[in-house]
Amino acid sequence: MKPIFYYLSIIAFFTFACAKVTDHVADEIILPYPSISEQRVSLLNKPWVTPLRELDSSQIIHDLEYLASDICEGRKPGTVGHDVAKNYILSQLRAIGVDSFSSSLEQTFNGFPMNGTTIGKNLIGWVRGIAFPDKYIVITAHYDHLGKTEDGKIYNGADDNASGVACLLGLAKNFKQTPHSYSLVFAALDREETGFEGAYNFVHLFGLQVGEKNIKFNLNMDMIARSDSNEIYACGLRYYPFYKYLIEEAQNKTNTGLLMGHDGGTSGRDWKHASDHTAFHQRNIPFLYIGVEDHEDYHATTDDKEKINYSRFIENCNLIHSIIQAIR
Repeated sequence: MKPIFYYLSIIAFFTFACAKVTDHVADEIILPYPSISEQRVSLLNKPWVTPLRELDSSQIIHDLEYLASDICEGRKPGTVGHDVAKNYILSQLRAIGVDSFSSSLEQTFNGFPMNGTTIGKNLIGWVRGIAFPDKYIVITAHYDHLGKTEDGKIYNGADDNASGVACLLGLAKNFKQTPHSYSLVFAALDREETGFEGAYNFVHLFGLQVGEKNIKFNLNMDMIARSDSNEIYACGLRYYPFYKYLIEEAQNKTNTGLLMGHDGGTSGRDWKHASDHTAFHQRNIPFLYIGVEDHEDYHATTDDKEKINYSRFIENCNLIHSIIQAIR
């Protein structure tokens, strides 16, 4: 009988060989945009532009700071803090005056048991489009997070994902005043951290309600506030290259390093299954996922509002606004 390390060495060899083959295949992926390094060089040579400021900056910052405060207790489903966050988002949507579907801004669904409940609640409002009211662009950001550690430290989740929800509310306020050609749906989704439960339920239930073929596009925001290098990524163009023009146009309107990437291959790790846009992609609904790369405070109790550069965050919110405006 051969010693166990013989079999372990065989397993290790084949694991390494398969990894190399996978890497080689990944590197052969042809992407509809230049490499990240080429994009960076191009953006370095781009003229500085006057920062975009279409959205209500002070309200966006206030919303982020509230959702990332200790009062929300880390926004874990089944907790008092999660309800506090939910009720705050609902109050903001009502104040903005977005319309509701089925006479309610809440979409209730059943998920995995958590803290004594299986109930999840997506929070959904919409603004009717001027030219194509029966076609929907869905803007998403998850509002749940991780709660507390066993010793009581709070995962405030300022970047993940109070940032995305605060931006979503700012976008809803702006587009309520100046509607888009398409109907815009603003969905603060629940239970992302437990496998995109809210997103899957939303796509199913909303698809039944309006017809899945009428969901034109999903723009998902998850972690949009923090990057030491002042970069943010748009993922999804490998799968939906038609929308490349959205990023190319937005790059000329912002001083943020807006990069097309994280679609696999030499563009970095593939993020197509990284957040709530997964549920749309699996139904062949085009998406763009806007987010920063993981930082040292990702899923840590140190993801606090004090770590955020507010000027850069507001710039990112406004560039997302410009992307949505340009959808045609």
